Amino acid sequence: MPYWNRSGGADHVFVASHDFGACFHPMEDVAIADGIPEFLKRSILLQTFGVQGTHVCQEVDHVVIPPHVPPEVTFELPEPEKAQRDIFAFFRGKMEVHPKNISGRFYSKKVRTELLQNYGRNRKFYLKRKRYGNYRSEMARSLFCLCPLGWAPWSPRLVESVLLGCIPVIIADNIRLPFPSVLQWSDISLQVAEKDVASLEMVLDHVVATNLTVIQKNLWDPVKRKALVFNRPMQEGDATWQVLRELEILLDRSQRRYAGPWRS
Repeated sequence: MPYWNRSGGADHVFVASHDFGACFHPMEDVAIADGIPEFLKRSILLQTFGVQGTHVCQEVDHVVIPPHVPPEVTFELPEPEKAQRDIFAFFRGKMEVHPKNISGRFYSKKVRTELLQNYGRNRKFYLKRKRYGNYRSEMARSLFCLCPLGWAPWSPRLVESVLLGCIPVIIADNIRLPFPSVLQWSDISLQVAEKDVASLEMVLDHVVATNLTVIQKNLWDPVKRKALVFNRPMQEGDATWQVLRELEILLDRSQRRYAGPWRS
C-alpha cells in the first residue's frame, strides 16, 4: 500500500455515515469506549456525526456532512410554499415507552418517550410510531417536523424537513450541523433543549404568532435546499460541492503538516 504508507493515511478520505462517525458504533458509550481505530487517526473523515465541544469520536480531521437524502425529494412533491399545511407538528419514528425496554429508558435520552407522553393525545401533534413508506407526504403537509435525537443527535429527517419546507425542530443538545458558513441554521430551523420538551407546544405557538413566515421564506430559498443535496453529477453549490470546498481546506492543512506529495 505505497500511497497509504507514504503518509500513514494522512492524504486519504473516508466516509463514516454511522451514528457516531469514526467510532463505528451506534451506542455512544460503546463508541466512546472503543474510540477511533488507530489506522484512521491521521486520515480525514466525512461524517454525519457532529457535536459542539470535544468528543472522542471527533478526535480526527473531519467534515460534518448532511445525511444522504435522494435528490428526487426536492421535486417529487408540490413546491413547499404551495403545499397545504394541515398538520401542526409531525413525527414518525421509534418512541419506546415500556418500562422494561432498555430503548424506552435510554434511547433518545428519553426525549422521544417524553414527546409521546406529553403530546400523544394532543390533536395538534401528529405522532406515529409505525413505519409508513409515504411518510414524506406527511412531512409535506406539516408546519413543524420534530427532529429529536436517537442514538446519535442527527437523522435524515432533518434534511428531508428542509427539502419539503417543513420547519425542522431540532431536539438534540449540542448538535453540530453541516456547512454553517452557507446554512445559517438559526434562520431555517428551531432548536429546543432536551429538558424543555414539556414546553414544546408553547414554543411552537410563539413561533406561529411571531416569525413563522420569515422562517418559511428562508426554507424556500433554493440555494439553502441545494446545499443539502448530493446530486449526480455534482452541481455547483450542492452538498458534494460544499464537501469538496471543506476538504480543500483540510487537505491543504494536512499537506503542510505532513509535507508529502499528493495524488488525485
